[in-house]
Amino acid sequence: MPKINRIFGREILDSRSNPTLEVIAILEDGSFGMSSVPSGTSTGTSEAVELRDGDNTRYFGKGMLKAAGNVNNVINKAIAGQSFNSTLDLDQFLIRLDGTPNKANLGANAILGVSMAFTKALALSSKLPLYKYIAMLSDNKNKLFIPIPVFNMINGGKHGAGNLDFQEFHVMPSRKGTFASMLETGVEIYQTIKKLLSRRGAIHSVGDEGGFAPNLFTNLDALEILVESITECHKKPTVDVELGLDVAANSFFNDGKYTIKDRSSPMDAGDFIDYLRDLNSQYHLRLLEDPLTEDDWKNWSNLTQELGANTTIVGDDLLVTNKDRVVKAINEKSCNGIIIKPNQIGTVSETIAVVKQARAANWKINVSHRSGETVDTFIADFAVGVGSDYAKFGAPARGERVVKYNRFLAIENELGIV
Repeated sequence: MPKINRIFGREILDSRSNPTLEVIAILEDGSFGMSSVPSGTSTGTSEAVELRDGDNTRYFGKGMLKAAGNVNNVINKAIAGQSFNSTLDLDQFLIRLDGTPNKANLGANAILGVSMAFTKALALSSKLPLYKYIAMLSDNKNKLFIPIPVFNMINGGKHGAGNLDFQEFHVMPSRKGTFASMLETGVEIYQTIKKLLSRRGAIHSVGDEGGFAPNLFTNLDALEILVESITECHKKPTVDVELGLDVAANSFFNDGKYTIKDRSSPMDAGDFIDYLRDLNSQYHLRLLEDPLTEDDWKNWSNLTQELGANTTIVGDDLLVTNKDRVVKAINEKSCNGIIIKPNQIGTVSETIAVVKQARAANWKINVSHRSGETVDTFIADFAVGVGSDYAKFGAPARGERVVKYNRFLAIENELGIV
């Protein structure tokens, strides 16, 4: 393998006008990779540490000069001139260099930026498309395919205007053709939602992830808009297009109770599970993400036992792409699906290891963006390479989301699935 010539990091902006980190890795054979690191709004408490400056005189304390400095000084000095046989070898070196269990020293953002950029450089050096190189890294010998897109059509919670409790309202076209046809369906539904909101006199501005952030009265109102839009596009709900929710229950769980606009009084876990059961009976959800608070392991298991046969109960804040929490969830049967976000754990190889754990448990895999995104398309290649069942990149709107769906179109053409 060629030696690393230089690693360089700099501060850039993400889609929410917050600083983030861009990293360039240059190998001695001239191959290079450039990656930028996303950032989440709704984060689990067990995620790896995102290092920010904390200097309130710049970007309200959210600057990335410390992380960039760690890339340019500590990491570059430690690895420049060295050769690593794989991303795994580099990642293990970086984990040792950091020396903390949650990457708090160098920052998970600094480490992940280097890990992704180096992976891109190795793929280029190996003369392989990035998704094929990742398939090799993940021992994925299956036929490569494009995951089913999970379009976040209505943004609520921390991603929206604050009037909807649930964070994401999803539509997923059924896999009956190409990704191009699924994208076409998603776009038509998206445009129809806008028309329906306008017809009702509702706000139809967009949230962090490109979905609409309307001033509706209840969470059920948002689901009804999705069903009506699917029908107006001459598709059958639950047959041609399925529904999903990212409940993000952490955001409205206080003092042991779940408080949402759809109920007049706060609910304990048992009452909220009853509510979710009734909701699922009405809308036949395919994916139900973070339906309960992140450390209520017992009730996650109860909910999965009750609904898991027909609905994928997906852990995000529960699992945070962390191998130890995944092991616990497998043992306790807490869920049967997982959100995969590389920046939650901090290296490409650790992310791949968690995908393998989940796959061995027969869980559904949903590779995801973050609300604070960039135009980097690494995550699209990653989703294809590891054989993800689903990919959640937001609505088919806003450049940082669309660029990832367009990358899927390019990969589909390369794979000959047309």
